[in-house]
Amino acid sequence: MPAPLDAYRKKRDPERTPEPFGAQRAGDGRLFVVQKHAARRLHYDVRLEMDGVLKSWAVPKGPSMKAEEKRLAVHVEDHPFEYADFEGIIPEGNYGAGAVIVWDRGWYRLVKDGAPDAQLASGRLEVELFGVKLRGRWTLARMSGKSNEWLMLKKADAFAGGDEPTEQFPESVLSGLTVEDVRAGSSRLDTLRAELARLKAPARAVDGARQPVMLASLAERAFADPAWLYEIKYDGVRVLAARDGERVELYGRAGQVFTARYPEVVTALRALPLQRFVLDGEVVALDEQGRPSFQRLQNRMHLTRPPDVERARSTVPVSAIFFDALALDGRDLREAPLTQRKACLALSVPARGVIHYGAHVEGRGEAFYEAAAEQRLEGIIAKRADSRYVGGRTRDWLKIKCHLRQEFVIGGWTDPQGTRGWFGALHLGVYEGDRLVYVAKVGTGFDEALLRRLSDVLQPLARTTSPFAAGTPTGRGHHWVEPRLVCEVRFSEWTDEGGIRHPAFLGLRDDKPPTECRRETGLRPPAESAAKPPRPAKKPLKTKPPRPAAPSAEAPDRQVTLTNPKKIFWPDEGYTKSDLIAYYEGVAPWLLPYLAERPLVLTRYPDGIKGKSFYQKDAPTWAPEWVRTERIWAKGVEREIDYFIVDSVDALRYVANTGTIPLHLWASRVGSLERPDWLVLDLDPKGAPFTDVVKVALALRAILERLELPSYPKTSGATGLHVLLPLAARYTYDETRTFANLLATLAVEALPEISTIARMIRLREGKVYVDYGQNGQGQTIVAPFSVRPLPGAPVSCPLHWPEVTARLDPRRFTIRTLRARLEADGDPMAPVLGAGVDIAAALARVNEAP
Repeated sequence: MPAPLDAYRKKRDPERTPEPFGAQRAGDGRLFVVQKHAARRLHYDVRLEMDGVLKSWAVPKGPSMKAEEKRLAVHVEDHPFEYADFEGIIPEGNYGAGAVIVWDRGWYRLVKDGAPDAQLASGRLEVELFGVKLRGRWTLARMSGKSNEWLMLKKADAFAGGDEPTEQFPESVLSGLTVEDVRAGSSRLDTLRAELARLKAPARAVDGARQPVMLASLAERAFADPAWLYEIKYDGVRVLAARDGERVELYGRAGQVFTARYPEVVTALRALPLQRFVLDGEVVALDEQGRPSFQRLQNRMHLTRPPDVERARSTVPVSAIFFDALALDGRDLREAPLTQRKACLALSVPARGVIHYGAHVEGRGEAFYEAAAEQRLEGIIAKRADSRYVGGRTRDWLKIKCHLRQEFVIGGWTDPQGTRGWFGALHLGVYEGDRLVYVAKVGTGFDEALLRRLSDVLQPLARTTSPFAAGTPTGRGHHWVEPRLVCEVRFSEWTDEGGIRHPAFLGLRDDKPPTECRRETGLRPPAESAAKPPRPAKKPLKTKPPRPAAPSAEAPDRQVTLTNPKKIFWPDEGYTKSDLIAYYEGVAPWLLPYLAERPLVLTRYPDGIKGKSFYQKDAPTWAPEWVRTERIWAKGVEREIDYFIVDSVDALRYVANTGTIPLHLWASRVGSLERPDWLVLDLDPKGAPFTDVVKVALALRAILERLELPSYPKTSGATGLHVLLPLAARYTYDETRTFANLLATLAVEALPEISTIARMIRLREGKVYVDYGQNGQGQTIVAPFSVRPLPGAPVSCPLHWPEVTARLDPRRFTIRTLRARLEADGDPMAPVLGAGVDIAAALARVNEAP
């Protein structure tokens, strides 16, 4: 059987073409690249990394963004991985002679499960592309009866439609050149040199290795001023990129050499037609919404071994945004005003691509801040338009954050609790003068792999005494380290005592010395250059504590305009969308305590219960900034998700107005994501009579009473019952699930003829399923008082145990009846949010005689 690259090599002579001749490589990367190839006929080569090579299709018209538009795609020979970086001219007389540019690149994932080579062999690939120009889902399908002729078509999704990027964006994402520029030469360099001469920039070298970066000071709030420029604050790693001929280096803010960590950025810098420069920017890793993600970048920024970097560049590609130019073409621009430096920079780097120009707006700082907050970006940077480039902290550049976050020094760790491994939390501090002062500990934001990796880094730094000069915690379970590590933490606010609330770990930073970690305090915005003072802008977003549950007058900046309020959501009953929203507003005093601080998952029915529905975890980017979200790493999908946190009547009204009917929530809160507040047993009939559900519930109650455990039932709102036990975040999910398994087993042993813990429906034999599996991080249950998308508009209703009888009919609890019940009787389940049970004591009673 021929090797994958044999056909490629047979068609090319390495002595006559500059194309690469690399070998098949190991690994399971997911790089994709589209190259525009002006050969005998112009076409686009779509390449997907599989099995260490680039599987390739020649698409004459290029990929289309029109939904279901079919484009011919001819399956051609596999190409070596190195071809993904190839730009240049294939000389006449060679196979494929002509100009080639890297028109787009990024990463992809398979939409369906299964090995990629098996899907390729079957003749159908469904992929989701995350590129600079191409985003969304495509299908590659082999034509019937053909071997090499395939079709490439865009699937209908949020990215479909609009102008064709092949027509709108003809340039390379590496060099910024078009195929015409590659073939005939670009005029941009001549334009740049003329501008540098006009500015009279001195011809002298700037040493990127020794040049300190210019750092912004923290400002209290956004402001508008025509004398200032406003840029996005990118959530990445700061670098100075220096090139001298073929040598390209990336330097960190403290002078570290990062060149080997980001080879795709180095390749793109080397592809620029300019031979000498020093640029200031940030390396970022984009999430699936195209936003910079510092947590995603963690998978790249600490890698130093070339094999590790090479593997990671396919799964976590990075790009670089450059927003300033210190030197171009051997001329020093540091004394030139910022506006002129940026004008020259725009002539030097692509507008979009692996490296690209960092754009700005002029004067409209408040509106720009609002837009950044709505997009859930880190913040914005305000810069004086006439500022010179000086090293160090300056008030000519100001940072305005949408969320509070900063760097802290790690001074130790605590013992892990329960089944959690490695450590429980990290002790954090900041420097005051030359003293390291204790601030707080952070125990959220870690997964198992990160816990292990951080533990490996901490152990060699262990010491016997606390490194903190003030505020050291007392008691047992504390371990101390030399204060050499810096981490970034997001939090809601500083306390009066100098601590922080609701901290969440974001990642380690090796680009900032520990002694520079100091409490950041905001400066007042500068006086506006124009006559009128700046209008007050909203303060940076904070993680807000839950509002009082009682409905209150709507805040003026939190108005929710109801859309289609008269649309019928329950046709048989005539209930409208407005009825749904009014119900949620009415039960808010009882519902909000359950929703407070918990990630929420929505199921939206924009056309009512008989229309199509869709499941939504990720908050959309267009959600108002005052609707709180929390970014949480989701293990199953291996990405960050921006969950809604509904902590006010206004936010509840907002999600209901999106057509959300049921509300599903986590059992744990943002501050303790690994520790649930309740244990739940879901009694699911799936064909069994509801009277059997009641019998199992009562048997379970008897078991729990014998174990001296309080429990609280509620209807599921459909056909089952939920039984909850309060935990008060005392136990991990693993401990909770193990105990829930035991309780479910005891219930089935009590009534084996009508109950089971068999998960598969075909094995249940018509019995009630006692489901303990929802006691896991990220698992959800329908919230108390949540409406269900069923005829009659039933509601998940908390019950008193005496109500759980054969006469119980869950259908009588609806959006029409529940408010009066709550007004008269209150919430019988409220204690589940109180003190937690003692599982150890309960286990001791399990073997006691009843």
